[in-house]
Amino acid sequence: MRFDMKKLWKKCLVLFLCFCVMWSAGGIGNVYAKSLEEIRQEQLENKKKKDEAESQKNDAQKVVDDLQDEADDLGATYNSYNKRLQSVNQEITDTQNAIESANASISQLEKELAEAEAAEAEQYEGMKTRIQYMYENGSQSLLTTLLESGSMVEFLQRAEYVSSITSYDRKMMNSYAKLQETIKEKSAALSDKKTELSAYNDTLSAKQDELDDLVNDAGNAYSAKKGEVSAAQMSVEEYNAKIQEFRDNETALEGEAAAAQAALAQQILQQQQQQQQQGGDTGGDGSDGSDAGNAGDAGNTPQIPTENTGGSISYSDADLKLMAAIIQAEAGGESYAGQLAVGTVIMNRVKSSLFPNTLSGVIYQTNQFQPVRDGHLALILERGPNESCTNAARQVLNGYRSGDWLFFMTKKWADYYGITGYTMIGNHAFFRNWGAN
Repeated sequence: MRFDMKKLWKKCLVLFLCFCVMWSAGGIGNVYAKSLEEIRQEQLENKKKKDEAESQKNDAQKVVDDLQDEADDLGATYNSYNKRLQSVNQEITDTQNAIESANASISQLEKELAEAEAAEAEQYEGMKTRIQYMYENGSQSLLTTLLESGSMVEFLQRAEYVSSITSYDRKMMNSYAKLQETIKEKSAALSDKKTELSAYNDTLSAKQDELDDLVNDAGNAYSAKKGEVSAAQMSVEEYNAKIQEFRDNETALEGEAAAAQAALAQQILQQQQQQQQQGGDTGGDGSDGSDAGNAGDAGNTPQIPTENTGGSISYSDADLKLMAAIIQAEAGGESYAGQLAVGTVIMNRVKSSLFPNTLSGVIYQTNQFQPVRDGHLALILERGPNESCTNAARQVLNGYRSGDWLFFMTKKWADYYGITGYTMIGNHAFFRNWGAN
């Protein structure tokens, strides 16, 4: 009687396990639908805020760029005015040097003129003295001097001497008069040049004052604009900080999504263990099911059974486009082998009894593919997938498989969850079992 009760208890347990399996068969992952949906909503909201921050940052950066262009123009204007001011300053210096040189020349000419006038006065006084001497002695004395000559030659020599004295005085007087005239002409020319230079110097001084004002105004405007650029740049940096915060949050949410995938894999393994337990009980092995709760124990994780997930499926143009789009969203930057590997995982799931049995069911299964959550897939569907991903999609839909994998993620998360024996293709780790492979 006790034996019959034990058998009855086992049958009840088997029926309960079958009910659990049937309840979960409609879509593995629904047990976690609420938490996964919350993650999905957080990811969408985070992406929306990040996109808004990036858009605001781009607007702020445009303001910075425009202000910088204005600052560059003001800086160029400032430099231009400054160069002109330096040129004017140099002209003023040269002009003042020329005025000083003219003043020195005029001073020298005035000195030479004074010397010439003094020499002329001295010559004139000497001539007057000699003439006065001859007149005071009278013409008789001059005649006596000539007649007392011992010979005609001496007479002529004395007469010529008197004439020479008079001629010399006239010649020197004329020479000094011409020298004074020349000096006066040079002095007048230098005075005119000095006047001209002084007027030019006044013009340059006025221009210098004007350029001083322009340089100061341009410098102040340039400094003010640079201040605006700095303020605007701070705004950009604030947006960068916000964007980084959203990216950090995005990384955290990716971790949560990876954890959700881990939960999905654990659910699959638990389901498989329940199926194995059911088979053991119906086979009458006498097990009391005491190991049923050890599915997640380290070193005890059941392996997902091998299934025939190869072969082609019937597909429409829309299916081809959907498969190509998810491949591009997940592996658009990967090699063709990486694109085939992503397509392989999706087709293995379609063919597996553990996942939805349609292409769209697998791709849109809750929280399984990031591009579905963040809108990237929808964007590619709108624009159309590229040729490489379309070729990879067609190849896997027609039956090609590059492995028996059911999962893929980045190496970072595969290592984080202790996945071993995975296959690295590009940036993705591909594996079948959540644990040892």
